[in-house]
Amino acid sequence: MAVSYSVHYQTPFSHTFNADLFIKTAFNLKHVYDGSIDFTFVNDDFMVSLHKSYLNDISKTDIMTFNLNSLINPIGDIYICINEAERNSHQYNTSLDYEIQFLILHGILHLIGYTDETDFEKNYMLDEQNRLLNLIHPLI
Repeated sequence: MAVSYSVHYQTPFSHTFNADLFIKTAFNLKHVYDGSIDFTFVNDDFMVSLHKSYLNDISKTDIMTFNLNSLINPIGDIYICINEAERNSHQYNTSLDYEIQFLILHGILHLIGYTDETDFEKNYMLDEQNRLLNLIHPLI
């Protein structure tokens, strides 16, 4: 089997990296070989509405991940807010491509069971995102 995924642009933006290759490589590095994931890039209004609907929180957020199946063969939806990613890129002095890649990895890690509710979990997840970025960048 293979992981199937689709990418939707509710909010268009331009990026210079090969999103398909990036996503495939991330799944391979995390040994995810089966599943179905939708990545949707959205704007602030959509993300705030989603955040309110599912978490009763009206604040802005950069990503929301929904796992609808198991951690081994994930079926899920990953929503990434382009506006928040742009703000993050300015705040952290990184490119928008980097922020989008970072968020894609964040969503994938959530789908396979990583959590970021405690400081330890957040740091562990950030370390793994950075490790994956360092492995993927030479390959794509």
